[in-house]
Amino acid sequence: MQQHYQVSQHYALCHHCDIMCELPSIGQEHQAVCPRCHTKLARKQTNMQLNTILYSSCALVMLLLSTCFIFIHIKVIGIVDNLSLLSIPNILYEYQYSSLMLLFLLFILIFPICALVIQLILCSPINLSKYHKRNLLIAHGKLSHWCMPEIFMAGVLVSFVKLASYGEIGVDNAFWSFALFVFFYLKSSIDFSSRHFWNEVASNNFVKTDLQPGKTGISQNIRLCLHCHAMLPAGLLRCPRCKYKGKLRQKNSIQWTIALLLTSLMFYLPANIYGIMNTVFLGSASSSTILDGVIYMWQEGDYPVALVIFSASVTIPILKILALSWLCYFVLVVKKKNKDDCLQMNRLYNIVEFIGRWSMIDIFVVSVISALIRNKEMMSVYPDIGAIFFASVVVITMIASQKYDPRLIWDKN
Repeated sequence: MQQHYQVSQHYALCHHCDIMCELPSIGQEHQAVCPRCHTKLARKQTNMQLNTILYSSCALVMLLLSTCFIFIHIKVIGIVDNLSLLSIPNILYEYQYSSLMLLFLLFILIFPICALVIQLILCSPINLSKYHKRNLLIAHGKLSHWCMPEIFMAGVLVSFVKLASYGEIGVDNAFWSFALFVFFYLKSSIDFSSRHFWNEVASNNFVKTDLQPGKTGISQNIRLCLHCHAMLPAGLLRCPRCKYKGKLRQKNSIQWTIALLLTSLMFYLPANIYGIMNTVFLGSASSSTILDGVIYMWQEGDYPVALVIFSASVTIPILKILALSWLCYFVLVVKKKNKDDCLQMNRLYNIVEFIGRWSMIDIFVVSVISALIRNKEMMSVYPDIGAIFFASVVVITMIASQKYDPRLIWDKN
């Protein structure tokens, strides 16, 4: 915790290690962090609402422009094929891959648009009731975790390397508009503070007893609402601020995590055995797996791209499964926990939360290439069944990490 600011009477219960912290008076552009696990608890920014409105508005305008023009084009044997952003889901639907189409629409377009609109409404001068603010904040919290425009942009850049083997690649106006959309979207997400608006709905403290900084919430019979981060008496099942039910600990979170990890393992094997992309050239079809794509890139001398695909599509999914399994083992089996061990497990959980979604790069690469290479007479590329299995692995492991309760790492410490 930063010590050089005047201490105020505001408190926060860390959502990662359950320690009660007394927040100092935070200066502009500074943040308060948990002294136990170093998780960010609060921050104060200059002109948060104005900046969020500015960047969110710019992001929406850039996204609109990126759907109005050609995104990228490719020239194969003298024939030019153009691709717009909205044609990707249409072509995936034509190929009867509705699941991939749905993932693209939700993660790249619908969820980011909804999150940006919610940020604009909350930061605008519109006089909203506490009921409407609460619903908007709940929706924003659920949507933001599944927004992936930056991952799609990375997938597009990776696909350029693969597309170069088919023909001449060119970018158009929509590409630069979408790149600006990604920048403004990330900037608005960083500037937006949901804690500020939750405190406008109601105070974060519903505990009538005195709070004791430096002690865990469970030792004071206090629980944290995992939706709005309000501090509640342990016996209060429904949060007065967000109306969600909860318990002192999510005891079944480990069982849920293990069940989801076993399910993801069941999908991981066919995701790597079956082809992820099917290429038809002059009537001859050939299917390629994820490893085939890595080997091809390596043989072509594109070592950085090969390493990116191998890391995102092969290494990260299995390491995420192993990491979450180790976290479950630590909670269930390890009885003697010291602070250093808990801190390492907490860092591991943070890494898993951050990198897990980046495995979707390969799915977006397949979507872009399949939508662009569609000259049926000469050559066409189609998604294969392995793409469905792989996308399932990524989504299931993301849900598994959400189900895991990191506070269990620190219990009995």
